[in-house]
Amino acid sequence: MMYSSQNIILFGIFVTLITTIVLVAPVGFPNNHFAIAQASDKTRMGMVNTSSNNTLASTNSLNNAINKLNFTNVIGIISSLQNDASGKPTWIASGQFQMLLFKPRVAEQKLQPAFATFSTLLSMVHLNGTTLHQHSISDFKLTNANSSTTNRYSIVTFNGTATVTLTDSPHLNVPISIKIMNSHTISLWIDPTKVQNHFGNTPIYGIVLSQGG
Repeated sequence: MMYSSQNIILFGIFVTLITTIVLVAPVGFPNNHFAIAQASDKTRMGMVNTSSNNTLASTNSLNNAINKLNFTNVIGIISSLQNDASGKPTWIASGQFQMLLFKPRVAEQKLQPAFATFSTLLSMVHLNGTTLHQHSISDFKLTNANSSTTNRYSIVTFNGTATVTLTDSPHLNVPISIKIMNSHTISLWIDPTKVQNHFGNTPIYGIVLSQGG
């Protein structure tokens, strides 16, 4: 088969281009790409390590607070007078509640955080006996806890989120703060902005009937 001089020239140009790409490309593009990939991997590893350290610190703080408590089971009743939107006492809230604390075993305390459950079914009614209805608080997720004692007066605070049912629908991830005061009373603060200010501008109070270790 005979080749024209034009075909031979074109073939030579093609071979030259291929050789240039093979020789230059590894120096110009892949090496830089590899360096960028390495930097990206290091950044991701740094983020993972920081997140892991923050998680461990949070877990240790929570477990240290929970381990100081000498109870794991609390039951009692809600008996509280709640205000309306204007701050006037309008509602009676009543019901039963239970709170359980689950402490990790000693070998798991550095990695496994303590957790808690809290549940109550509240009945609410106007002071004149009208508009009786119910609300439930459940699916409590503990985020932090702390305790303090001053002049033989103690307060244990549990902060987290919960599901609160209203007349329209369940409201999820509502910030809630539970305080047990001197082992005999309890207060529930439910973020008013997340529940249409339904429980007024004061905490819901109750009585602790028993604590178990």
